Amino acid sequence: MKAKALLILCSGLLLMQTAQAAPNPANGQILFVNSPCDTAALTTPNPAITDTASLEKEVRQCDISRNINWYDDEIKDVVAYLNQTYYKFP
Repeated sequence: MKAKALLILCSGLLLMQTAQAAPNPANGQILFVNSPCDTAALTTPNPAITDTASLEKEVRQCDISRNINWYDDEIKDVVAYLNQTYYKFP
């Protein structure tokens, strides 16, 4: 009985770990607007930002340098907001 319960628990934890919500640009806007990130550096043309991966890299750099401590899903929300509003990468 204990082994079966443990198996069910572990299976549930695995499913929870792999299920991720789609990025939320509205939440990303709130996070970004209220952050100490250099707005101009992330909202104006920047040759280092050529796709969503490089945009995410820049957002993560802001998170680290400003000691914001966003979670991964929050970073993805900010990237979704910036991409939707400024960059329009596919």
